[in-house]
Amino acid sequence: MVLKHLCLICLMLSMMGCQALAFLYGKKANTISVVGIASISEQTGNTLEERQLRAMKASKMEAYKELSEQVHGVHVRGETYVHDQRLEKDDVQGKVGGLIRAAEVVSSYQVGDTYVTELKLDLLKMERFQRYTQSFYVPIDETIVF
Repeated sequence: MVLKHLCLICLMLSMMGCQALAFLYGKKANTISVVGIASISEQTGNTLEERQLRAMKASKMEAYKELSEQVHGVHVRGETYVHDQRLEKDDVQGKVGGLIRAAEVVSSYQVGDTYVTELKLDLLKMERFQRYTQSFYVPIDETIVF
């Protein structure tokens, strides 16, 4: 009898690992929404239109970075150096990497000197994409993101 209950509990725990990512956040949280922003005046370019186009692209990439942070997390590396009981150096670095599929641009617009891009990711749709399409490894370089 005890063995039967133990087997049933093990089966239930192993099935919990197969749940969709969305169910980890609750049944209502099937989508993630993020915003990416970029300054127009800080972009390089000879004309205002060229700087606006660059800001548009930069804000979209910033939004994808935010999505990657939400889905895959952020790799944080920190080092603290102490010499003679004094803090000499304290470094913190962060890296983001991952493959984002099925994200949709909700809107893209200008607010003053800033370009804004809003993205939405349906987690269930992303999971279906991963299950039914061929995936390729995307290598992460050692560039510090922020």
